[in-house]
Amino acid sequence: MKLRETRDILAYIEHLHEQLAAAWEALDENVSDPRSHLLLDYLKALEDKSAAALHGFSRESFNTALKEWEPAEFDDRPVRERLGALQHPDVRADELLDAAMDIADWFESFYAELERASTLPEQTELFASLREHAIKEKQRLARNANMLSDF
Repeated sequence: MKLRETRDILAYIEHLHEQLAAAWEALDENVSDPRSHLLLDYLKALEDKSAAALHGFSRESFNTALKEWEPAEFDDRPVRERLGALQHPDVRADELLDAAMDIADWFESFYAELERASTLPEQTELFASLREHAIKEKQRLARNANMLSDF
């Protein structure tokens, strides 16, 4: 996918989070394990929250860095392939968690790549902040998934 402005990148990421939320919701139909249901509900809520946060920032911000960028191409195929591997009956919670952690790793790497490619300090700061947020979300996911296993 070719993106031209920082605002386009944020809209792309927002849309990806929306798609992930829909994918987690659709997977919920394939599970019978209560722990998997809880995890999928949590993952959907997490993606909805991320999409809403990006929507608010990219649509309401007057940051001039949002209009700057050198055209670049990004590949979300690893995320889509990882989700595709979960398309089977009765997906286990451990499989879901592994996939969610892999996707979280992809977001962290994606933001790090954007951070390195940034041409303005405001862009670098934005993508560094998103990368740090992705790291915190991944840690929160691991912690909350461990709590789910206690149920």
